[in-house]
Amino acid sequence: MENEQLNIEFDQQPSKYGRRVYVYFGILLIVLLSLFWVKMQWQQHVPVTQVAVEGTNILSREEIVRLMNLPPRVSMYELDLTSIQKNILTNAFVKRAVIQRDAPSQLRVIIEERIPAALLAANESYYIDDEGSVLPYRVSAETYDIPIISGLDSLSRLAPGRKIIDSDVQEALDIITAARATSEEMFHAISEIHLRKGHDIICYWFDSGIPIIVGRGNVAEKIVKLDAFREKFLKNNNTSDIQYIDIRYDDQVVVSRKNS
Repeated sequence: MENEQLNIEFDQQPSKYGRRVYVYFGILLIVLLSLFWVKMQWQQHVPVTQVAVEGTNILSREEIVRLMNLPPRVSMYELDLTSIQKNILTNAFVKRAVIQRDAPSQLRVIIEERIPAALLAANESYYIDDEGSVLPYRVSAETYDIPIISGLDSLSRLAPGRKIIDSDVQEALDIITAARATSEEMFHAISEIHLRKGHDIICYWFDSGIPIIVGRGNVAEKIVKLDAFREKFLKNNNTSDIQYIDIRYDDQVVVSRKNS
């Protein structure tokens, strides 16, 4: 009889322990839900107190903040980040913008700027980046040692933020990219790229103004060939008698002299 009573009491122990676990779990769940509710209520009333801007060299922090157009004392968690991103992207110099919330009350804006690749010779001064996007000319602490692109067929298409779809302009940008990739000296040696409405493109040497007939197509090979010629025959030599240099032909550089 005693054994039977002990067995009954022993069998009842797990059920008591299980009920206790459920009680503790329920209390813990209530506490967690309460904390979550308090957090959500607090977040709804936390205003933006600081904006951190990263990645800018051309634009200032103040310009980015103005573009964001934040309402005064706005709650950080009520902001539409997509709308703010669109506001920032209205500036032609902004290529990409990422906005993050940094608790408790800071917005972090990460900017990728469009970098001028050349200066467009037009009635008004414009920059153009390596993707063909037109950028407004502006005085900046950032200085640009970049070539001029002249002879653009239609100046009416120029407006900040607009992308130029033009085979001549793309050829000029390819020349700039190839020169920059070849060597720093080669890039800085080209002062101007003159477009000729679908005809052979002509570059001008920086220090002497020598015309270089580039032609069209195979730009990378031509620029590498020109750089090798520059290093061997033009560097530290008198070039005053050179009329023009022609790099249109495979495996050779043609030099025309003024007295020939």
